[in-house]
Amino acid sequence: MSLARPRLLLAPALLLVLALGGCAELQKIAAGAFERPRLTFRSASLQALDLEGATIGFTYDVQNPNSFGAKVARLSYGVEVDGTRVVTGEMPGGLTVPANGTAPVTFPVRVRFRDVPGIAALFGRRDAIAYRLSGTIGVETPLGVLDLPLSHEDRVTLPRLPDFAIEGLSIRNVSFTEIGLEVRVAVKNPNAFPIPAGSLDYALSLAGSSVARGDGRPTQVVPGRGKSVVAIPLTVNLAQVGRAAADLVRGGPVDVGLRGKADLAGIPLPLDLGARLPARR
Repeated sequence: MSLARPRLLLAPALLLVLALGGCAELQKIAAGAFERPRLTFRSASLQALDLEGATIGFTYDVQNPNSFGAKVARLSYGVEVDGTRVVTGEMPGGLTVPANGTAPVTFPVRVRFRDVPGIAALFGRRDAIAYRLSGTIGVETPLGVLDLPLSHEDRVTLPRLPDFAIEGLSIRNVSFTEIGLEVRVAVKNPNAFPIPAGSLDYALSLAGSSVARGDGRPTQVVPGRGKSVVAIPLTVNLAQVGRAAADLVRGGPVDVGLRGKADLAGIPLPLDLGARLPARR
């Protein structure tokens, strides 16, 4: 009686060992019969471009050489510009890859220009910037999720910066000691897409003398291939501008200067403008 109980206890344990051994053998058989899926780059296309950024659509083909179907379980990616990671992202799976077949995986990536170091200077010097895409596409297999590496290097077009210019100086009112003026700054958009509203920080000068400062003056949306105007009202002490006071009062030409920056789509654009204009009534 005392020896029978251990034997009875050994039987399930032996079956468990055999079962585990069988699973291991099945896994070996599955591994031997399984062929690794392949990932092939198909295309990268510019889907959208504006002053805020660029949207690039990527397509990869997942090739399944096995006699059974597979599913894409996950996708993760990152984009670098000049060695700096500017965007990362993940997408859920669900796409089915047929047995002995191919299925395309398409995903968009939005690159925001304000996340690119030194982008304001790059806008003026380059027509495009180089980027590098990296990441993985995870495919469900009988052995678990298999991550297939993806990579691609290319260039993306940069938009053109808007043109700023002082286009007008007008007299609003005149007294014995002061003169009310309005300086008009034109913003021209050379791109086909609209430029979003922003703000303007400025320091104005007349005939070389500083006369006004302002921060956060709103700028309007500039339509594609169009123009908008920022009107800056100011009051100037005539004694402050010296000999130019007489030119202002009689409507003669005066040197007008503006230094500062415009903030458009989160990108700071330095400004240093000048013009010689008559003061119109």
